[in-house]
Amino acid sequence: MNIQSLQEELHLKDYLDVLRRRRDVAVTFFAATVIVVVLGSFIVRPLYRATATMLIDLESPNVLTTTGMVELQQQNYYAYKEYFQSQVEIITSYGLAKKVFEEFGLGDKPGYRRAKEPVKKFMKTIKVEPVRDTRLLRLSVENRDPELAARMTNRLAQLYVMRNLYYISKNELMNLFKNEYLKLEAKDSELAKVYKGGHPEMVKLKEEMAELSKKIEQEKQSQFNYTDIETYLGKDSQHTLAGLKANNISIQDPAEKPVIPVSPKRGLNFVLSLLVGVFGGIGLAFFLEYLDDSARTVEDIERVVKWPFLGNVPDIGSKDDLKEFEKDIFVHTKPKDPIAEVYRIVRTRIIFSSTEERPLKSVLVTSPGPQEGKTMTLCNLGIALAQNQKRVLLVDADMRKPRLHEVFKRANDTGLSNYLAGQSDFKDCIQKTDIENLSLTAGGILPPNPSELLAGHRMKDFITKAKADFDFILFDSPPVAMVTDAVIISRAVDGTIVVIESGKTSKSILSRIHQLLDDTKARVVGMILNKVSLNSGSYYYYSSYYGKAK
Repeated sequence: MNIQSLQEELHLKDYLDVLRRRRDVAVTFFAATVIVVVLGSFIVRPLYRATATMLIDLESPNVLTTTGMVELQQQNYYAYKEYFQSQVEIITSYGLAKKVFEEFGLGDKPGYRRAKEPVKKFMKTIKVEPVRDTRLLRLSVENRDPELAARMTNRLAQLYVMRNLYYISKNELMNLFKNEYLKLEAKDSELAKVYKGGHPEMVKLKEEMAELSKKIEQEKQSQFNYTDIETYLGKDSQHTLAGLKANNISIQDPAEKPVIPVSPKRGLNFVLSLLVGVFGGIGLAFFLEYLDDSARTVEDIERVVKWPFLGNVPDIGSKDDLKEFEKDIFVHTKPKDPIAEVYRIVRTRIIFSSTEERPLKSVLVTSPGPQEGKTMTLCNLGIALAQNQKRVLLVDADMRKPRLHEVFKRANDTGLSNYLAGQSDFKDCIQKTDIENLSLTAGGILPPNPSELLAGHRMKDFITKAKADFDFILFDSPPVAMVTDAVIISRAVDGTIVVIESGKTSKSILSRIHQLLDDTKARVVGMILNKVSLNSGSYYYYSSYYGKAK
């Protein structure tokens, strides 16, 4: 395997690790998306679309003059396209839509009752779609009621045809009137050669001409009126709708009651919800990972600091329903558990970190922030050392919130603060625990100035005396990023161990404490990544190797 393929494999593993860590987010997003879309598809009332097909041709020759017809025949494709588009705009005009809106009483419907401009809202449900490469178009109206949608579509088509029919009929009527008048004039000229003006035939002809002339003038002044046409054709008659034709415009196929709704499309929505849920969940997982500043893996930490790595400690609390003090002495109560073996591995690495040139007997155990497991790590690590026949002293140097005496059920009357203040001797501060080879120095009485006591010369005296009687002295301290106590102790001890909680400790905080410890010339023995998920590969490796039963 070459370097490039190895890098690609590592990148793929990183991506899979992100998905594994954020699987709850991805699964939740996926489930929520599918549930919301599916439920919404069944809750929302279906929307139906009724469609009628219409033919819009060029205007008929009998409407135009001979000259106009020639000019129309000379128009190119773009001229017809403009004419066609004009007719589309007329179909969807406000006037026709308003008439249909009022006829069907849509103003009282729930969907339009509270609308500011109900007619314009209704116009949005009207769709006109030209059929490509033809002179046909499809006129459709959408509504929750399929029967109402069909009726409104047919009525809108009928009104449009009526509008065009009336315009053509008027022109035809005018032409007929004019032609008839010309015939009467010709007949008058012929009769004048035979009869005089007072002849009954001449009088009758003059009356017909006068009446026709009156009709022509009345027709010129008449206005367009839907009602007149409806009276003539019949408002809802089937023969009108099926065979109505206005020279160049006709209804080819009237709309029928739709059966299948246009929305929601439940099958398509379900498929889309699956796709959106999968890719959206993955995207959200990587987005949250991008925003997450916490250190989750050793690789995350090594990108910020270059401390030696001592081990991954699984999250004890998530494995069993344990009390707080039971977690602190886990290695003692369950020595065969794979997690206990992890602490023994850390113990071995700490022992091998000690050399003749740089012995490691006094060690500070601290963490960047609170509740990251430093006290639990210190106790279990001390127990692991004691099980290796090492004389171990646990020192509670967290004189602000001491807790070690509670873990081992010992008194806190005399402790480190008493010795540093010169109120007790060294031997008075040492208490035996119930665990062999493990002793304890409690925090003692809470002092008003812990930092000043820790910085005094008696702290060095305490460490010197402790080294004479014990193989390892482990100091518990407040978080290094919060107070200066840990920094002061790090100057006096042989080494410092930093406990980092997986998924909690910020990378920016890590960078800051790295700079802080580096400035004080503290020797960092290594880091321990605490509360790692039990699903990690290292835990299953230990579990299978040691044959642990659940």
